[in-house]
Amino acid sequence: MAFKKLTVKTGQVTGTHSNFPTLVQPSLITGLGSITLAEAQSARFYSDVGKTTELAREVVGLDEIHVKVTSMEALAEIWMDYDGIRADYAVTDTYGRNAVWTGYEAVHHLNGLTDSTANGHDLTNTNSVAFNSAKIGDGSDAGASNTNKHLGVNSNLGITNGAITASVWFKNNTEIATNGYYCLLDKASLTNRVQYRVAYMGNGGVRGVSFRREREGIAVNAANHNVTLGTVNWNKLDLTYDGTTVRGYLNGASVASVAASGNGSEGSENRYFLHAAFSYGSAVVRASTIQDEARITTAVRSANWITTEYNNQNANGSFWEATDAGGGGSTPAQAARRGAVMMM
Repeated sequence: MAFKKLTVKTGQVTGTHSNFPTLVQPSLITGLGSITLAEAQSARFYSDVGKTTELAREVVGLDEIHVKVTSMEALAEIWMDYDGIRADYAVTDTYGRNAVWTGYEAVHHLNGLTDSTANGHDLTNTNSVAFNSAKIGDGSDAGASNTNKHLGVNSNLGITNGAITASVWFKNNTEIATNGYYCLLDKASLTNRVQYRVAYMGNGGVRGVSFRREREGIAVNAANHNVTLGTVNWNKLDLTYDGTTVRGYLNGASVASVAASGNGSEGSENRYFLHAAFSYGSAVVRASTIQDEARITTAVRSANWITTEYNNQNANGSFWEATDAGGGGSTPAQAARRGAVMMM
């Protein structure tokens, strides 16, 4: 059995955050290194070296583990042991997948259609969005297509008080033409619609990002930020709305804010869309993207939370370092081999 201490590197965490879902990518972390899927599924995490307080975790793949850290702060430490033998937790177990994402309305790692929360907001796939290598493991990939493609949730997300944080990673597949846009959370009906829109748009390669909340017939509140995104760069977009102000963040940094008005309740017709490819009329593809890690919560995340989350997800090897914690013992296979030697 391997037993490791993971320590946050200096400068990676701003503020202190309770119940923070943190990413662990073993292959990128000095002192930990690549592990097998069986070892990842056998992994257990703790907030203390004595293993008295276990932490919930979700194993998405051998190099994508999400751990719910009780207190994420500068130089925070957690402990990890794994033996390649223990079975993965069931999603409903105390320390299983669903427990990581309490407080979230929907979490999609986009390696498939499954919602990682207990809410069951699994996605539907329109026009064959693919799942290929992305920012963190696999993500949804529209390819270079002229066809409208999206992933959607047709059930109500339970956003009733207007407060929200929505986030997603994306990378352009193609240049954006005149009115291309990417929308994180959109309403299916135009009647009394509420849109929490994290969008990018542009004209002939001059791209910008728009963060907006709008309600049909009441107000359109948008904060635009001109930025060169490029077609080869991963970008993390975050939008928060606290009932008063829409704030937009690009790659962990605050870039825009605007006062908002109107009722923020989503209503019964709301649907959640990830537009992987969007075309307009007979025009060429306006926007085609690869997307990853789409999350929606009714908690209003602070700027410090969003910066820390970006640091954690953008370069996991720069966020964590691992050292041997000692006392890990041996696997049953190792013990059996020693026994065989002693009998000879």
